[in-house]
Amino acid sequence: MWKNILAGVLAAAIVGTGAYPQEMTQEQEPLMMFASFAEDKQLNVEEWTMMMKRKVPAEQSGEIMERILEQGQHQEVSHEETAQAEKWIVTNRHKNKKIVETYSMISPRNMKNKAELVYSIQGEGTSSLTQDLFLSVEDVKSRYFSKSATIFSCLKAVSNGIIDDVLVYKKFKDTLDVATIDEIDENGWTSRSGWTDKWAQSIPSGKQSMNVQFATRTLGGETNITIGTPIITAEY
Repeated sequence: MWKNILAGVLAAAIVGTGAYPQEMTQEQEPLMMFASFAEDKQLNVEEWTMMMKRKVPAEQSGEIMERILEQGQHQEVSHEETAQAEKWIVTNRHKNKKIVETYSMISPRNMKNKAELVYSIQGEGTSSLTQDLFLSVEDVKSRYFSKSATIFSCLKAVSNGIIDDVLVYKKFKDTLDVATIDEIDENGWTSRSGWTDKWAQSIPSGKQSMNVQFATRTLGGETNITIGTPIITAEY
């Protein structure tokens, strides 16, 4: 009980006066829980990422890109054409905030194949996790993705020294009620996948479903921790 209260207090402190845990959507909760856990264990949050993917009919890709470009707030636009596909990458770097938004669209020349739209937003530290940020992500979701679209969340943190990754994972497991499905341990690198009832989104893993991954890597006298749902989408 006290762990849940502490996580709620930390999450409220992270997002300031705007967003509280009971006001968050299921897509926002995992990232805030990861950040709260890192703050509680005195880990330095280096960066976080949220990502959405969608397959769209190739003939609709041009219209969608026009709508994205019409927003008029993007600082960088790249366009590439090959014999197989057309690729757009649109980037918006927020002023005075360490936040970067990216849209990418790969549209195949063969109209029988579907195009892929990917939206990602990433930031540095917990100070960039604000209510306005989450409102912006919800707006993008409603404009270009379905209500049921999965949001992939990932957070990277680092300790000031080498720590016991087994103990840290146990604390993470206890905090979020994670049932471990699979574990890999190879020379200073570990990866664990599991299931928690804290949020609904998941992907199949053999005969089971998984919705959280926890990875650690020890390098140069410090331990790097990467947490993701339903899978880790960044390199670690």
